[in-house]
Amino acid sequence: FLAFARLQTGMLKLNFQATSLDKELMQLFDAYQSKAMQTGIKLELKNEKALPLIQADPDRIRRVFTNLLDNAFKFSSKGGTITISAGETDTEVVIAVRDEGQGIDPEDIGFIFDIFHRGTRVDEKTGMGIGLATVKAIVEGHGGKVRVRSKPGEGSTFTVFLPKPNPSIREARKPSA
Repeated sequence: FLAFARLQTGMLKLNFQATSLDKELMQLFDAYQSKAMQTGIKLELKNEKALPLIQADPDRIRRVFTNLLDNAFKFSSKGGTITISAGETDTEVVIAVRDEGQGIDPEDIGFIFDIFHRGTRVDEKTGMGIGLATVKAIVEGHGGKVRVRSKPGEGSTFTVFLPKPNPSIREARKPSA
């Protein structure tokens, strides 16, 4: 909660540096393998080609995907699949976390990124409603956005869009020969 509050008030400084999302995602994938085996949920990582380095705070970006994966496991059942997929557009790196869990009720979808919001079908032991608000705050602090698609009974997909470095800026910074 303290980190969220600091993000919201501009008091938490992000430590931007060249960051490999490929490395971060692989480390998370490896770290969640034992949880996948314990819960009987299949965890997949789909990344067709190497992603470009981006300017990001690796600790905070790791928190984004940890929160999304924790939620995916929390709301998935044995035998389901959680898929992390990575790709890019001309201007963004796109990471999606998809589960085959219970999904989100349509009346909740517009509020899930609000602090302390807990869905109508969420029981008392699943959290305080801070995780997705933190995800949104961190992603927006990186100049990105997060979107969700969900259907009750079929699961949810959370997609994070993070800006790629502007190639014209990189070209302008190269020393001349």
